[in-house]
Amino acid sequence: MKKIKEYIKNVLSPVWLVENELQKLTKEALSKRVVDDSRWLDVGCGLRPFESSFSRAHYIGIDVENSGRSAELKAPDKFYDGATIPYEDFSFDGVLCTQVLEHVNDLDRLLFECNRVLKVGGILVITVPFVYKEHEQPHDYRRFTSYGLSAILEKSGFIVESMVKGLTAIETIAVLFCVYTSNNMAGKNRYLYTATGCLISLPLQLLAGLVARILPDDRSFYCILLSCSTKSRATKYC
Repeated sequence: MKKIKEYIKNVLSPVWLVENELQKLTKEALSKRVVDDSRWLDVGCGLRPFESSFSRAHYIGIDVENSGRSAELKAPDKFYDGATIPYEDFSFDGVLCTQVLEHVNDLDRLLFECNRVLKVGGILVITVPFVYKEHEQPHDYRRFTSYGLSAILEKSGFIVESMVKGLTAIETIAVLFCVYTSNNMAGKNRYLYTATGCLISLPLQLLAGLVARILPDDRSFYCILLSCSTKSRATKYC
């Protein structure tokens, strides 16, 4: 019963399309890059939604104790201070960091730390928002274009191998409208949330997903980014 309620809540969410796309893109990227007995670190792991992708590898999740996300939405192996990753240099073959960089006060420091704990040639998989609502307030500091994220990663000692844009313009616009209706018509009332979900959020996002298969899209307006990079050199934090 609990799983059914959770499923219904998810599909009625105004950002269901985003969450679905994030899961799909991240799992696809990891399936191509996680190898047997490799060692991976999930920075800002939350409830560890991608742990199943590391069944053949060694997985460790870390998170900060105090943030805009409540304690019940975190299940790390270890809490850390948000500044220094508590592992030695060259400890990991890969680092995963999903929907975290927008919440980090010192972005250069976190990317330096990810670089430091990775082996040379190690993999960094990152997802970030481009067009998305404010969330985990007040710790929501920035958004990323594909060019801006590439420049930041290259500066931090990584070679960008791929950059994937998630959701088409039509889908992104639909999500924004669903967020608007949910926030302004339902608020925190769970009955109104369910009503707007059934009448607006779910049907509109399903329709947008279908229309997106037909209409052209130049990928200049999108919701999220996924990048896969490799560590080319060690860097210094200044």
